[in-house]
Amino acid sequence: MPGTLRERYAEAHALIRRAWAEDQPFVFNGRYTKLRYANCWPKPVQKPHPPIFIPGGGSVETYDFCIENNYNYSYLSFFGYLRGRRLMDNYWQRAAELGADDSPYRAGFAQSICVAETDAEAERLYGSHVSYFFNRCLHIYPGFVDAPGYRTVKTIQSEFLNQLTRPNLGAAASLSWGELVERGYIVAGSPETVRQRMEELIKTLRVGNIMCLIHMGDMPPEMTRYSTELFARKVMPHLRGIWKDYEADERFWICPLAERVVPAPIAAEAAR
Repeated sequence: MPGTLRERYAEAHALIRRAWAEDQPFVFNGRYTKLRYANCWPKPVQKPHPPIFIPGGGSVETYDFCIENNYNYSYLSFFGYLRGRRLMDNYWQRAAELGADDSPYRAGFAQSICVAETDAEAERLYGSHVSYFFNRCLHIYPGFVDAPGYRTVKTIQSEFLNQLTRPNLGAAASLSWGELVERGYIVAGSPETVRQRMEELIKTLRVGNIMCLIHMGDMPPEMTRYSTELFARKVMPHLRGIWKDYEADERFWICPLAERVVPAPIAAEAAR
């Protein structure tokens, strides 16, 4: 039910956070979820909890939820960083209004990326697969995209409507490779071209976490590995130092055990 979606989400969030924190089974008697024995085992290693990333698509209330809880706000978009700038500018404005710090690791962004040895090779290798994605993979019935109740009045007034509306999808499907690159729907080309665009993306949106969407449409595995390897070897090393002034901010990073735990042999356990 779209009208109760936020209430259900808030209740599920409270249940998960409590299950991570409690040391004993407990009763959870919510409005939508009722559990006689709620027990989280094994427990999360990281305390008080692992970093939490919340996907956002334009709901203003999600800004506040992430900022107030110190969760990462991740804008998941198929339409590139140039179209995402207004939304992210408003996120950072809201963070300032609530007195939050400006660590870029508070924010994340999903970007489609295609890397080849040259710009021309990128178009030759990935052009048909990118076209397949925007033409064949984003067909969603409009009634499911933005059903009444999904978005609050506050969000509608802000004019941040769902990116998967018919005008957006239709426009993306009709764009050429060059237009998709120019408008930032995809970051594609040689390692140097991709590096420059990624640096622009990171600084423009002020994001410290990038979800790299390297597989697109019907791209075969070997082509995906090729693009991934080039990105890892020839692009990533040049991007790591952009936010070096915030390297000490570990709130949004996974912190594994200091020492690897090795399970005891089953026979030894049984003999005790």
